[in-house]
Amino acid sequence: MPEFEGAVYIDSPIPAAVRQVSPFFRQGVFSNDRTPLFMRRRIGSGFGLLAGSRAGDMGIVPVGRAGAGRLPVRRGGAVFYPFNGQGNLHTVANRSYRHVLVLHGESNKRASARPAARLYDYICVAGDLAVDRYLSAGIFRQAEVESGRLIRVGDTFVQSLGNYRVDPDQGEAILYAPTWEGYGGTPNDHSSIASGGLAMADEALRLTGRDVLVIRPHPYLGLLRPTLVRSLLGDACRLARRRRVLFDLSDSNALVRGAVALALAAGRIGGARLGRASGRESVALCLCDVSAMESICLKARLPHVILPRNFRAPFRLKPFHDRKSAQDLEQLRRRLPPYLADPEATDTPHREQTFSVSHPDLAAAEGSTRIDRLLRIVADNEFWR
Repeated sequence: MPEFEGAVYIDSPIPAAVRQVSPFFRQGVFSNDRTPLFMRRRIGSGFGLLAGSRAGDMGIVPVGRAGAGRLPVRRGGAVFYPFNGQGNLHTVANRSYRHVLVLHGESNKRASARPAARLYDYICVAGDLAVDRYLSAGIFRQAEVESGRLIRVGDTFVQSLGNYRVDPDQGEAILYAPTWEGYGGTPNDHSSIASGGLAMADEALRLTGRDVLVIRPHPYLGLLRPTLVRSLLGDACRLARRRRVLFDLSDSNALVRGAVALALAAGRIGGARLGRASGRESVALCLCDVSAMESICLKARLPHVILPRNFRAPFRLKPFHDRKSAQDLEQLRRRLPPYLADPEATDTPHREQTFSVSHPDLAAAEGSTRIDRLLRIVADNEFWR
């Protein structure tokens, strides 16, 4: 096998992990010929028994635990990590190339800034808010930021919204995108499902005069608390007696897919307007939890309301959350109409705080230009010399 300039490495037992990385291949940031995807062979990963596989435009190269430490990357190249997993310890020990944590989105969750980030040579962050997150947590020092260990890459590693058509004025639907329950208990559980999220979505439909709700569950929903899936489905079925409710299962896990299939069958019998989304609906607004969906909406220029369960916005983020977040129905009724009167008045400065770059090339339209610059920054940076 030839040596590559870089590689993407995943060690995750969850099939959705590959789907969460695929947008960066489609956008040309990663590619099979320059930065191929290597995935640790695991039973249950979806690729555990295969000698090789493909997912969309990606060629997946399975490797064993021992092989993970000897990826075919040239000396001075880079290995990129979309997930901060324990299995990465087997690869970061190889010092012949640099190790770069990119993650697979930009989130204001506390869990997005973990001490384990110090294992990596460089950390790609979306912008100033992410830098603040690491500094306030005491994980990195200002001197490390100034010397380039944290590389601002803008929206390079923020996923796209998919095929939805964003139309704030004429869009037919509202998108509800609840997050999963999160590791670490209550402080990291920002899911609005058990705290009235669908009731808030129903009220947003009323306030905007729309009748279609698209529910897009997080890929990991139910991983720790399967009862959360049952709660979501129960609320959705009740709402579907009055509204048209569609499920977007493009990123959902097997548990959610199975539960929705049963709910659809029951809905047909009971007359509920419950169905499957095509993923191409026109959407006017998104209701999302504190999650990567915030930055996805900013990137897509989709107006959005944040349901900030178990979250207190830091100083730099607070002005935006004060205008477009809602803890309850009363707050939603107060804040949604003025926000929707001119959403870009709030979202433009929010976008500027969220996305910034260490070099103009990292904001280029072409993904190949962005990866060229990122590989060059990693190769030329003096931090580790």
